[in-house]
Amino acid sequence: MHVKPFILLVSILFVAALFCLGGADEVKHKYVGEKQCKICHTKSGIYDSWLASKHAKAWEGLSEENKKNEEFKKFYTTGVNEKGELLTGIQCEACHGPGSDYKKKSVMENLELAISNGLVIPNEKTCRGCHNEKAPAALAATAKDFNFEKMKAKGVHLIPPKGK
Repeated sequence: MHVKPFILLVSILFVAALFCLGGADEVKHKYVGEKQCKICHTKSGIYDSWLASKHAKAWEGLSEENKKNEEFKKFYTTGVNEKGELLTGIQCEACHGPGSDYKKKSVMENLELAISNGLVIPNEKTCRGCHNEKAPAALAATAKDFNFEKMKAKGVHLIPPKGK
């Protein structure tokens, strides 16, 4: 079996399982990948500042063995896009939510509309979704000392000016 059809099959089964379990709302928005975000967030420097971050390079830093480990994949990938491709690294949508419904400029120009279409404004709970004791050893170790306010001040990328 080829990898892409396998990922697609697993994705379809996952969505079907969520519908059966009553969790279909969680699958409402789809991942589009960081290249889609780059289109609008390059001029402001947001994309390049993220690209230089540890989050963007997270997948690159893993050994080949850990890249095959499902536990590591949960924490070092973002999701699967509509083409069935695994979005490696901690891409934009890992923190901001799947972007299929808020990616358009006309939606992003209205913060309330973007949020109602799936945009997540990250907070401590968002960060602790990965920086927690259930994470693989390296992340779990940092979770003990994870200081949200300190990390927030450092930022993962440049913060867009108000209204942008």
